[in-house]
Amino acid sequence: RVEDDGPGIPAALREEAVKPFTRLEPARNQNKGSGVGLGLSIAMDVARAHGGSLRLGESARLGGLQADIVFAR
Repeated sequence: RVEDDGPGIPAALREEAVKPFTRLEPARNQNKGSGVGLGLSIAMDVARAHGGSLRLGESARLGGLQADIVFAR
C-alpha cells in the first residue's frame, strides 16, 4: 500500500489515470521533469503480470491517493 496527502484522484478519473502517458493535471508544466504519466500504468502491468491487480482509492489516513497492489491467495 502506498498513500499520500496530495489532491488524490477523483473516482471518475481513476480508470483513465492508469492508461499509459496519462497526466491528469494539465496545469503542471509539462517540461519540468514532473513525469510522463507512466507510473500507475507500470504498477498495474506489473501487478497483472503476477496475478494481481492495482486498486486506487482515497487514503482515509492522509486524505490523498491510496494505491494497493492486491494478489489472490
